[in-house]
Amino acid sequence: NQTLPEFSIKVANTLEEREAVFNLAYQVYMEKGYVQKNQNQWLIKEYDFDPNTVVLIVKNQDGIIVGSVTIAFESNFRLPAMSLFQNEIEYIRMPEMKIAEISRLVIDKNYRNSKNILLLLINYLFIYTHHVKEYSRLVIQVNPRHVNFYKTFLCFDEISESRPCSQVQNAPAVLLSVSMSIYQNELIKCSQPNFIGSRYKTLYKNFLKPNQEQLVALYLKKQAKPMTADEKIYFGFA
Repeated sequence: NQTLPEFSIKVANTLEEREAVFNLAYQVYMEKGYVQKNQNQWLIKEYDFDPNTVVLIVKNQDGIIVGSVTIAFESNFRLPAMSLFQNEIEYIRMPEMKIAEISRLVIDKNYRNSKNILLLLINYLFIYTHHVKEYSRLVIQVNPRHVNFYKTFLCFDEISESRPCSQVQNAPAVLLSVSMSIYQNELIKCSQPNFIGSRYKTLYKNFLKPNQEQLVALYLKKQAKPMTADEKIYFGFA
């Protein structure tokens, strides 16, 4: 575990962890008015049943999940963003390019001020996408008010105008994208001996160093387990 004193991060790979993630996401989205009430109090998406999907979780010292992010990979199903931004995604796609989508990034409301949780989730999702899956580009659908954060701190590009998104009760969404080569270049830049961090805004300067990434990739790869048939039944996959 790369562990900040109060937090640890891993892949959700048990029924209990998945259920806790779906419930945390439901609570966060309900609070924002992004979902309708449902009896199970879960926020589950079609991509959760795809064997390639991976869910990263951050736990506090008591083992409670306080943050989570899901990465959906193009495989047998279309990325969630395709329903709204298919043209934009096809426009940025190079030959042979595989694209992954950052989805359902949620942090427990009692931990909203913790930059460490967000940093862990983002750092590890980049490592998983690049080193474990070897995908070359990430996209994310965000509310317009979060666009500047991703552009300033993570070098994302804005590749669409704002549109009402049915996945979040027609709240506005903008599609952003970043290539894995930009993230790798930023890491290298930040690890140069003459690098002056104080002049530099991006979060990449707080990421693990390039020489630490392979160990983390191995750690995550070992943990990644698709849903079992029993779990799919439990979560109502038809």
